[in-house]
Amino acid sequence: MTRTLTIALVDDDHDLILKPSDLEVFSVKAQITAPDSPVSPEQIDAVVIAASDVGRARELALLHAGNGKARPPVILISDTSTPPEGFDGWLRRPVSPVQLANRIQSLRRLWVMEDIARRRKAACQVFGHTIHDDSLGDRQPTVLFVGEATARFMAIRHALAANGTGMIAAFSSFSAFDYLHERPFDAVILNALEKQDLAFTISSAMRRNARLYHTPVLLLTPSGRFEAADEAFARGVSDILPAEAEPEEISGRVLRLAEERRRRRHAKTILENCRARATVDHEFGLFRNRFALAHLQELLVSTNQNRKSTGLVLMAIEPPDNTISWERFHAAQQQFASMLRHLLRAEDFPAQLRPNLFAAVLPYTGREGALCVAERITAVAECTAFDSDDPLHPFRLNVNCEALEAAGEETAEALVERGMQLLNSNRMEAV
Repeated sequence: MTRTLTIALVDDDHDLILKPSDLEVFSVKAQITAPDSPVSPEQIDAVVIAASDVGRARELALLHAGNGKARPPVILISDTSTPPEGFDGWLRRPVSPVQLANRIQSLRRLWVMEDIARRRKAACQVFGHTIHDDSLGDRQPTVLFVGEATARFMAIRHALAANGTGMIAAFSSFSAFDYLHERPFDAVILNALEKQDLAFTISSAMRRNARLYHTPVLLLTPSGRFEAADEAFARGVSDILPAEAEPEEISGRVLRLAEERRRRRHAKTILENCRARATVDHEFGLFRNRFALAHLQELLVSTNQNRKSTGLVLMAIEPPDNTISWERFHAAQQQFASMLRHLLRAEDFPAQLRPNLFAAVLPYTGREGALCVAERITAVAECTAFDSDDPLHPFRLNVNCEALEAAGEETAEALVERGMQLLNSNRMEAV
C-alpha cells in the first residue's frame, strides 16, 4: 500500500546535495520550496528543512508546517551535535536518499496513526466509551545493545542512564533475538565496528518481523563516513552512530528514535482501547455499523478539506452452496472477521455493515492502495478452508471484494452505497 508521498524540501543553507530525482525511486516526490515562500500544509505529507541555524530552522518549520497537532512531520537536516527540540526527525549530513526516504515514510505513518487515534478516541466518547491517556501506562525507555562490549559500550550506557534510559546487552545474535521476543525495546544499537555483516543480518531479520518492524535500529560504526551506509539504510537501519561521537550526541540520537517508537506504541494502544462493547460487535470483533459510519463520516470531512484520500474495501460474504448449515457459515464468518483484522494496519478499521457485508476503511489511502488490500483479502480467503458439517469436506467462502476511493464531498452512506452498487454490478456480470 505504499503510495507516493509529497514533501516540501527547504534548503536554507543552499548546499544540499540531495536532488528530487534521488527520492523519486523511493516513492517520495520532493518540491523544492523557497525558504520564505510557504506551501499549503494540505498539499504535502512532510517538510524537510536543511538549515545550520536551529533558530532559523524553527522559524521555517512554523512558516511551512504550522504549529497545530495536525501539522505535517518536520525533518531537520543540520550539523548540530545533538538533536534539537521542535522537530519530528533529525539527520546529520551526509544524508543518504534511502535514509531520508525511510524517515519520511516512517514519520508520515506515525502521523497518520496519531491523527486517527485522536479521531477514533473522540468518536468513542460520542458513543459512551471514554479512554483516559493516564491509564495507558508508562515505563522507563529501554535500549538493547547487540555485539561485543567495546570501550564505547560503557560510555553509551552511562549517557543513556543519565537520561533515564536503561540498556541491556546481548553479546550474540542468539541472545539478542531471545531478548527481542521476550520484551519490547524502544531502540536497538548494533555494534558494527568489526562484524558489519552480522549487524546487517540482524537488521534485515528485524524488518521481516511484523512485531519488530517499527523498532528503530542504530548502527555503531568506526566513523561517520561509513562506506556501506546506503546498504545499511536499505536493510532497515534508522541511523548511523560514529564511534568517535560524544556519548551525549549518541544518547540524543538514540533517544530521539526511541521517543518516536514510544509515540507509535502509545497511538496503537489508544486504537486498541477503542475496541469496546459500545463500538465493537462481540460476535465478529468488528466495529459496529453506526460507529463505523460516524467515524468514516468525520474522516471524510477532514480528508476532503485537506485534499487527502480515503479508501474503502467492501466484502460480500457468501457460502459456496446451500448445503452449508447456518451454524457452519456463521462460524466461518467469525474466523474470516478475525483474519481480516490481522490483514489491516492499526489505523484502519474493519466493520460489519450488514449481515454478510464487511468493510475495511483505509484512512489516507487512495484506490490503488485499497485495491492492494482487496487483493490480499481475496487471496487469503481463496486459500482458507473452513469446517463444514462433513469434517471430510471443508469449504471456502465466496468473498466478493470491491475497492473504491471517496469522491469529493461524498457522505459515508453514499460511499458505501456506491460500493454496494459496484458489488451488485459485478455479481450480475458473473452470472
